[in-house]
Amino acid sequence: MNRNLMNIVVFLILLVIFVTGFSNSYTSHNISNLAYVLAIGIDKGEKAKLKISAQFSKSAIFSSGSGSSSEDASNIILVSGEADSIFSGLNLLNSYIGKELNLAHCSVIIFSEEFAKEGISTEIFSLINNEEVRPSTNLVISKCSAYDYLNNSIPNLEKMTIKYYDTFSITSRFTGYISNLTIGDFYNDMASSSCDSTAILGGLNSTARKENSEKSNESSSGSSNSSSGEGSSGSSSSNSSSGSGGSSGESETTNNSSQNMTEEKNVVTSSEDLTAGTSSVVGKRGTENIGIAVFDEDKLCGELTAVEAICHLLITNKVDSFIISIDNPMVEDKKMDLQIYPVKDTKVTVDTKGDSPRISININVDADIITLEDNIDYGSKENLEKFSKFSEDYLKSQLNDYLKKVSRDLGTDIDHFCVKALQNFATIPEWKKYKWVEKFKNAEFDVNIDVNVVSSMLITRT
Repeated sequence: MNRNLMNIVVFLILLVIFVTGFSNSYTSHNISNLAYVLAIGIDKGEKAKLKISAQFSKSAIFSSGSGSSSEDASNIILVSGEADSIFSGLNLLNSYIGKELNLAHCSVIIFSEEFAKEGISTEIFSLINNEEVRPSTNLVISKCSAYDYLNNSIPNLEKMTIKYYDTFSITSRFTGYISNLTIGDFYNDMASSSCDSTAILGGLNSTARKENSEKSNESSSGSSNSSSGEGSSGSSSSNSSSGSGGSSGESETTNNSSQNMTEEKNVVTSSEDLTAGTSSVVGKRGTENIGIAVFDEDKLCGELTAVEAICHLLITNKVDSFIISIDNPMVEDKKMDLQIYPVKDTKVTVDTKGDSPRISININVDADIITLEDNIDYGSKENLEKFSKFSEDYLKSQLNDYLKKVSRDLGTDIDHFCVKALQNFATIPEWKKYKWVEKFKNAEFDVNIDVNVVSSMLITRT
């Protein structure tokens, strides 16, 4: 009897603990009481140091995974406010939203180019120190404002915006135009005294740039008309007003035409010069990610084009395949496209015996010819060797230009050559005495690349 009574008492105590514990969790962390932040944008503020923008998704659409992209876009909320630090800014937005902000599902953090040039170490340290922010969160440096980037991030193929952000890590493997760069990677590189950090380079596509230009024209036109109206009051005659109005209309048309022509000139089609914010892409989603932002310590110091990003990923073994266009050695004034596949990891050795480090890079890749021309035997050994030689010359030239840019022009070791150099020193004091950061700027590079054009896929004769 006493034993049964004891079991009942224990059962009641456990029941009270269970009910109390789970009821508190339910009331404070129920999904309906949380505001999930999908992305954070950071710009320079006008009234304070920072302008913080946060993109939210309504809980229903976030949890269900159903519905079209247009429905998801209508359920996306973007709010912003100014503050002197990230979390005071988020706290301000928290008071506006009325729900507890949750950063556990934040997939991307965007800094504007303008802000990043002044240094972002404080913000990176603060974000890494927050237990809700995952180190795998992607880091983007936007050539437009971070607010505009978020405002134009509307998914095309994905049903949810968060799924679109998850594709960053996928596209980097088969295009080579960007790298899957995270806030954790950035923090680790920034904490090192020998290598430098990188981030994804983002911007607006042709559609969004055109819309922004039109809005800017409308705004300037409105302010111009307002000024004209104030200036023409009183003694102005109707004839002069009419003349002035015609002149204003002609001026506005001229300005619009001029800006449209400028926009067309700014469009880049060659991958050797292509970066985010310059492509010819037209589409509903107004953002694009092309190229890599390069940092010297915590300050933005330069950017890599699409081809330079490919070179970086090829050296660091972070690309599965990519496409290049070279001059066709068989047909004058024609280009040919090749799909490149690395067949071995790139081998890097660093000789630190001389005054300047000597870095040897050995790359092995296979290639398939994608663009075919008439009356060419793509199975001929002689022709394949010619294609291979032209491909090697092109890639070697691009790699040498890239290495010169990052070492001499930017003075940054973003390929982590320092890791190989460090193996030549027995102690940390010896390594520090060598002064790698200074000597890397005068490094000599020996690039060896072996391109084996193995086939033209399905067709060998045309």
